[in-house]
Amino acid sequence: MNARIPIVGYADRFSLQPGETIEFKVSSTSTDPYSAKLVRVISGDPNPESPGIIEEEVAADFANSYPSRYQNFSLGSYMTVASARPLNGLGSFTVGATICPTMPDKADQGVVSRFNAETGVGIALVIGPNGAAALAGDGTGVVVRAETSKAMAERRWYYVWASYDDDNGVLKTGQRPLGSRIDADDSGDSEQLSCDRPEISADLPFLVAALGCKSPSGNFNGKIERPFIASGALKDADALSVAAGENNSCLIAAWDFSQNMGGREMMDVGPNGLTGILVNLPTRAVTGSAWDGSCFAWTQNPAHYAAIHFHDDDLYDCEWETDFSFTAPDDMKSAVYAVRLETSDGEKDMIPFFLTAPKNRPQSRICVLIPSYTYTVYANIARGNTNQQFYERARAWGASPYTTDDHPQFGLSTYNYHSDGSGIAYSSRRRPIITMRSNITSYPEVRGSGCRHLPADTHLFHWLEKMGHEFDVITDDELHVWGKDAVNGYQLVITCSHPEYHTPGSLDALQDYVDEGGRLLYLGGNGFYWKVAVSDGWPDAVEIRRGEGGIRAWAADPGEYYNAFDGTYGGLWRRNGRAPQMLAGVGFSSQGDHDGSRYRRTAASYDPNVAWIFEGIEGDLIGDFGFSGGGAAGFELDRADMRLGTPLNAVVLATSENHGDSFVLVPEDILTHHDTWTHEPVDNLIRADIVYFDTPNGGAVFSVGSITFCGSLPWNDCDNNVSTMTNNVVRRFLGN
Repeated sequence: MNARIPIVGYADRFSLQPGETIEFKVSSTSTDPYSAKLVRVISGDPNPESPGIIEEEVAADFANSYPSRYQNFSLGSYMTVASARPLNGLGSFTVGATICPTMPDKADQGVVSRFNAETGVGIALVIGPNGAAALAGDGTGVVVRAETSKAMAERRWYYVWASYDDDNGVLKTGQRPLGSRIDADDSGDSEQLSCDRPEISADLPFLVAALGCKSPSGNFNGKIERPFIASGALKDADALSVAAGENNSCLIAAWDFSQNMGGREMMDVGPNGLTGILVNLPTRAVTGSAWDGSCFAWTQNPAHYAAIHFHDDDLYDCEWETDFSFTAPDDMKSAVYAVRLETSDGEKDMIPFFLTAPKNRPQSRICVLIPSYTYTVYANIARGNTNQQFYERARAWGASPYTTDDHPQFGLSTYNYHSDGSGIAYSSRRRPIITMRSNITSYPEVRGSGCRHLPADTHLFHWLEKMGHEFDVITDDELHVWGKDAVNGYQLVITCSHPEYHTPGSLDALQDYVDEGGRLLYLGGNGFYWKVAVSDGWPDAVEIRRGEGGIRAWAADPGEYYNAFDGTYGGLWRRNGRAPQMLAGVGFSSQGDHDGSRYRRTAASYDPNVAWIFEGIEGDLIGDFGFSGGGAAGFELDRADMRLGTPLNAVVLATSENHGDSFVLVPEDILTHHDTWTHEPVDNLIRADIVYFDTPNGGAVFSVGSITFCGSLPWNDCDNNVSTMTNNVVRRFLGN
């Protein structure tokens, strides 16, 4: 569908402390003003059988009406040169690069350009279905084109160049594959005679991987390495040598993409220092034309990683203007908040944010850890399941009808693919995230509500409120930046349903907290599974490399397993020597449909040392009900495994059972079709374990190993055995 959403917005940050300011950016297609107000989010499940949408309005100085306006934005990554004075007034020149196209059949993708297609002014080296082409416009509206007429093969390396000889008016272009081959006729040249000198206006931007002026278009898909510009119309051999890395005396500028891997500024190795600026976060730390498999870490041999992978659908920052802001009062309660937006004709949106307590000054004894990195990694996930049942349920429940299946314009998640088929490795918060809202569902044809992430996590928020447990919130971001200080003053830290993604800093903070006597309730599944990276060079973005196994939406290419942001090996935390069992006692074991089952208590759960956990509970079955998949044990399941780090003193209190045929073992536990990593039958490993263990200095960990667990907490107005069991643990951990 891809129509405009009537009203939508985002904030300039996910979280803040009292006294800090957050800015909100809104786009509305209405001709009338829209209203904005502040609410505290208590429950966000639209299912009428659930607690429903519960919010508390909070006084805020921005609560008012604002004029509607549509705010535009551009997709596609590229490099621009802010100051290109040495390029002004050139007569004869040559531009070129080494490229690996991933969509060679798409027309006129800019490689190197200073060109305005609307006015027919400038020079551009492009590729398309007929290979490399040079475009030249003299300002009269006539654009001369020299094209090789040699189609390029997908995902193969080429030298490409274009030149203009002012002495004889010859415009020329050429392409050469790197290395010889017999399966493609893809080497060629072309020239056009009697071409007037291109008008290279000083106000035209110099771009790599795009065309255009104020709003670049014609974005390149694929890898580009060492783009350059030289004075004079170089001979073919000289152009090839410059593209290959020779610093010819005619060189004006050449950009080395192996430098400053985690940043935006691209170094010019030519004599003029024409620094390039990357826009919309293209993929870095990718293998270049020199990569030969001898090195797998870009930090060890950057020359083998001298390419950037550009995409026409990259999006880092919508760059919308701020409509209003909010400075949190010094005495404001830590909680999950949102700005509620509504147009006069009833169209709505909400922008959630998280107010933490001041650093080292908790407001409550309990801290709920908001999985902000996981929210970001999943931001705008297109699930491919927006069907008639989804629309019918949305209408019946009054839920949001907007999904990224229909509205991919704000960029997709790292669970999706770029238009060229490569996996999306970055996700940014500087854009509307239409999947991170209350009142949305993710799965239309399942038992329960079908919620994921934020609306599913509100099951926990509502339960804590209902049971009278005051709590603060902290996000992964504070864990990463503040370390253990982010949670040090709390008696108890509780996770949400799916804390899957962590940086070394955020994971270290939790481990330090537990090791030094903290108490942790891990109330989710598939937690602490993937390692991610963040960078000061690209604030509000998260990077993921999906290498070397794991349940994953796409596979990183060989040689591209190391993060560009921090230079460390990415992928699973288990592959990095830190299986989730080491922190939580359980780790990801199985995944199936969004369907929940139950736990059965073990004999060990009746030991007097742990029997207090089940006080007030009759029978062995736990959680055969719930708003997430219909049961407390479902969707993604974690098991205890001492070989992976489950502490020897851990007690398995209950184990799930009766999972359907859709549930499969995680790939990292499969050796062959006959054997598993543990040498146990597959069925034995498809389970969620509830685990309890004491830690040094008086600490303890309670883990449930299931994504759907929190969905059972509010069942029957919170009067159920999952609620009772969890409340027993919370009260004991608080010393009540």
